[in-house]
Amino acid sequence: MTDADARAAWEERYGTAGVWTGKVNRHLAQWLQDHPHVPIGAAIDMGCGEGGDAIWLASRGWRVTGVDFAQAAIDRARVAAQAARVHVEWVVADLRGWTTDQRADLVTVSFVHEALDIRTAVWRTAARAVADSGTLLITGHAPDVEGAPGPPPASRFTADEVLAVVGAQWSAEVREVRRDGIGRHAGHVVTDLVMSLTREAATNSGDSYCDARL
Repeated sequence: MTDADARAAWEERYGTAGVWTGKVNRHLAQWLQDHPHVPIGAAIDMGCGEGGDAIWLASRGWRVTGVDFAQAAIDRARVAAQAARVHVEWVVADLRGWTTDQRADLVTVSFVHEALDIRTAVWRTAARAVADSGTLLITGHAPDVEGAPGPPPASRFTADEVLAVVGAQWSAEVREVRRDGIGRHAGHVVTDLVMSLTREAATNSGDSYCDARL
């Protein structure tokens, strides 16, 4: 599928009807609950879709930018933000090449299941947007049994794959969360991969490390 075909497919999908629930990603909400001392600051939601996560963060005081390459998704997100009476900076852009001069305290990439070259480019873009001591939160479906509902096997990923792309200077917490599937996943136990990568502040020694814990 070409880039133009993929864009057209997503524009049609978002333009026809609502795709997601509009509720916050449970893993984002859980991460903030587990890290109550994280100061509220700037956040970027990459692949924000209809804006559920971005709007939820904005409602809690974060200065949020939501980025998606589908104009129809951003149009729906803008309407939802107005209804929620929160401000979010919405951007229509290809996540692979989007850049920003403003580094964020929290960057999220939730359930972006694309081909290997696309998702790795998105992870690199997301990593570059994280400020010193900031966090990159990546969630997705872990590899599953053959024929499992949800994204195809080639678009799922492991923690090792992510760590190999983003490089050093990160302290990583990695969890696998098993849950009962809903919707098209009903009747199947889904395993979600949740990665919280915190960028280590630069030091004079130049030392860096990546501590991955399961």
